[in-house]
Amino acid sequence: MGDCLLLTSPFRALKMQFPGFRIAVLAESRCVPCFEGNPDVSETLLAAAGKLETVRRLFWERFDAIVNLHGGPTSLVYARAARGKCYGLDSYPYSFLYSGLVPHGRGNEHTVQATLDCFRWLGVRNHERPPLYFAPNAPARRWVEGTVGEGSYVVIHPGSLFATKRWSADGFRALGRMLNDKGWKVVVTAGPGEGDFARQAACDLDPSLLLLGLTIPRLAELIRGADIYIGNDSGPMHLAAAVGTPTVAVWGSSDSGRWHPWQVPHRVVQNPFDCNPCAGYRCHVAETPLCVESVKVDQVRDAVWSLAAETGRAPEATHTRDAVQ
Repeated sequence: MGDCLLLTSPFRALKMQFPGFRIAVLAESRCVPCFEGNPDVSETLLAAAGKLETVRRLFWERFDAIVNLHGGPTSLVYARAARGKCYGLDSYPYSFLYSGLVPHGRGNEHTVQATLDCFRWLGVRNHERPPLYFAPNAPARRWVEGTVGEGSYVVIHPGSLFATKRWSADGFRALGRMLNDKGWKVVVTAGPGEGDFARQAACDLDPSLLLLGLTIPRLAELIRGADIYIGNDSGPMHLAAAVGTPTVAVWGSSDSGRWHPWQVPHRVVQNPFDCNPCAGYRCHVAETPLCVESVKVDQVRDAVWSLAAETGRAPEATHTRDAVQ
């Protein structure tokens, strides 16, 4: 989801330069909602469950240019399956199979900026840096209003695919109590397989909501209506940026310079380690990921208060623990 959302800024820059272009994007079914309603995307091509079926579908497609922004062997097969000139970065393997090669960037720039630079090499002349975009969804918004109710709230998404990017449930729970005391309702969300971890983070919060298994549009509208979004380096963090919600990101193993929230008020809470950044699949220097474990509750709390003050976000109603008791 995050990789798809990060494309919406370069797509906007491309359409600003060439408004007559038809932009199609190939995506897996679970990520198709990232582009629904986006005026810059003319068509979303659905990747089938089987690679051969996807190749068969793409064989009948024709484009003036096909840009491979992934670089892996499967994406190369898909890029070559459709008809049209095919472009990739000069650092990709099997580079001789491309019609043209885009010079690889500096390597330390934000991934959105790297894609924008790729598009500029292909002919985009403006230097706009558009924000990410996720189209509003009225039915999902009505569902959120009926579920969450009135008053200010903060969304906490404590999960992440890798343990090296996942702050502790105890940390999120302690932070949630502080948010309660400040007057915010806390809404905790979770992705597939993250329910147990989210329940640990949500317990002992008054009042709180635990929402599991949300569709991407419902999650987007939930975050859009929040005062602040708090989570790890994950797809929902980029979704928060795409709907314009101020974001606090607790950071572990990955490169915050390349993946931090794009073009939205934010705070990254990260402690320096000589081994950072790393691939993030597991910690290579200790039995547990010291980088994300080192983040203290007070650090995240201070980041939330600072961001709230900067953006003028404050709870509209009182939901203090004393009032609930």
